[in-house]
Amino acid sequence: MNSNIVGIIASFSFLGFVIAFAFVLGKKTSISSETMRKIIHIGVSNWWFIEISLFTTLSFALVGPIFFIISNTFFTFLDWGKYIGMNDRKRNYGLIYFPVSLLLLVILQYQGILPTIACTIGVLVMGYGDGLAALIGHKWGKRKLNIPSGGKTWLGTLVMFLVSFLITFVMFMIASIPLGSALGVALLVGFVSAVVEAITPLGLDNLTVPLLAAFLVGAFV
Repeated sequence: MNSNIVGIIASFSFLGFVIAFAFVLGKKTSISSETMRKIIHIGVSNWWFIEISLFTTLSFALVGPIFFIISNTFFTFLDWGKYIGMNDRKRNYGLIYFPVSLLLLVILQYQGILPTIACTIGVLVMGYGDGLAALIGHKWGKRKLNIPSGGKTWLGTLVMFLVSFLITFVMFMIASIPLGSALGVALLVGFVSAVVEAITPLGLDNLTVPLLAAFLVGAFV
């Protein structure tokens, strides 16, 4: 079977699994809507591994992000989130912005504007960095950042920096980038991603962080 067809099947199966997992988790446990939202957020970011492993043409690679955008738009504006305890529409906007970032990064990758490693780092920094920062910061963060975006904590920002740094550094090591360059760029990506995530309001960090991280990496590789 053509790998692109396999990729489409895998994409829809994966999205269905993430949504089903969130639904069951919401019904069976007492986790907050924010925790559920970030579990979906982290889960969806792993779609990128399907993208780089199975798709060979832009048209097929765009099917997943376009479907994510459409389905998440319905989910948000028709308030389907209430069925799994995600009632905050403003917070759910981020579920739309993230697949928009995926779509843009797929285009940038296939058009040769950014290398695959840069796009991969952008997606994972947003998925795991922002997701873990919110989960850990919400649960254990005591000191809030005194900035207009509101709700962010010093602990969450530190987690965002560390996860972004580690993702970038590990990816550079896999790509056999010299150690000095890997450390320098990873520190820069970690710092910039943490600052941008902290100051960007209304879920728009799902756009600003992955794109900025990807372009930063792209400038050095």
